[in-house]
Amino acid sequence: MTYKNYIGDPSLDRPFYRLLGIKFLGLSDDSYYCLEIPSNPDLENSRGEFHGGVIATLLDASIGVAVRGAFNNEVGATTVSLSVNYLSAGKVKLFAKSKVMHLGKSLASGESLITDDSGIIVAQAIATMKILHPK
Repeated sequence: MTYKNYIGDPSLDRPFYRLLGIKFLGLSDDSYYCLEIPSNPDLENSRGEFHGGVIATLLDASIGVAVRGAFNNEVGATTVSLSVNYLSAGKVKLFAKSKVMHLGKSLASGESLITDDSGIIVAQAIATMKILHPK
């Protein structure tokens, strides 16, 4: 997949995201915000798959990046609700694609889809985010 140039801070330079290894890849050709997380034994469950909490975090982070990106990263966003569907086990490396579906003044909603490096869908989510305007 190729990625468009992206101007602006994707707001992923946070200690928690660095700990997990989440990286921003850019905007896809179809304008989805794309993130990835590599496999790491510290992030696995007892079966050697990504822990569900890691998958939920990647979904949440990717929707947050899309919402902040819609405002040129001039606002913050915090999760009001996150609904996750786990569809298959995640191994090796995961990719999240996210897009804003509704953008209001105080709330936004988005969707995200996670696949592994073989293209298998691992999880999907929808989220509502509260927009945090600067004071």
